Formats: sequence, structure tokens, C-alpha cells
Amino acid sequence: MGFSVSGSAAILFIAAFVSVGMLYSAAYNGYERVQDADDSYGERVLEQRNTVVNVSNASYNETGDELLTVNVTNEGSTTLAVNKTDLLVDGVYQARDSYEDWSVDGANDTDVWLPGETLSITVNVTAPTRVKVVTSPGVTATEVV
Repeated sequence: MGFSVSGSAAILFIAAFVSVGMLYSAAYNGYERVQDADDSYGERVLEQRNTVVNVSNASYNETGDELLTVNVTNEGSTTLAVNKTDLLVDGVYQARDSYEDWSVDGANDTDVWLPGETLSITVNVTAPTRVKVVTSPGVTATEVV
């Protein structure tokens, strides 16, 4: 066996060693991403399970100003954000800037909606029949007006 055989075997061994090193790092990075995604999914599912909202009252004043007032109580253990809570009236999204008024337990200077507190939203609509409130974790509550 000459030097050329030993030299080529050494080159092949080094190339194989480098290839396995690159393959391992790529596979480990992929595994970490899958684990992070799985952890994130678990946190979202837990947040969704701990979120409970109830439309306690949806009243419509059809005389004069045609205002719909929706009162939604956070009955779960998750703190919600008001700016990530959506209102649909008869299937039509009501933009937050179209709200006549909103408040959390009487205060409209907060974006935090704590467990046990009631969010009150007032919008100007014509003859509503059904409202739906959608929270950021995806939990909804529906009520007939």
C-alpha cells in the first residue's frame, strides 16, 4: 500500500467526518425548531382552555340613536387584551374605531381585561339580531339581541 492509498483514505475519512458534523448540526437545529413549535402550541392550547367569556347582555335601543350595547364578562383565568377582542354584529366585523364607547368595568383608559371584569361595547347599528365576541385566543361567545 502506497502513500496515495493512505492519503486518499485520510481525505475520505476527514470528508466523512465533516459531512456528519454538518448533518448533525442541521438535524439538531430542525429538532429544536420542532420542539419550540410544540411548546408554543401547548401554551396556546392552555391559554385557550383557560379562556371563558360570556355575553351577559346585548341590548338594542331602537328609538332615536340606534345604539347596541354588548356586555361581555371574562369568566376564565386568562387576562385578555381589549384591542385584540373583536365584535361581529350579524356577521359583520365592527372596527374598533367605529365603537361609540367601550369600557372595562367602567374604565375606558385600560387595555387589560382581567378575569371577572366586564367589557362593555357600544356601537351604532341598525336592527341587529345577533352578536359574536371573539377573543385573541380564539374563544367566542354569541348572543341573540
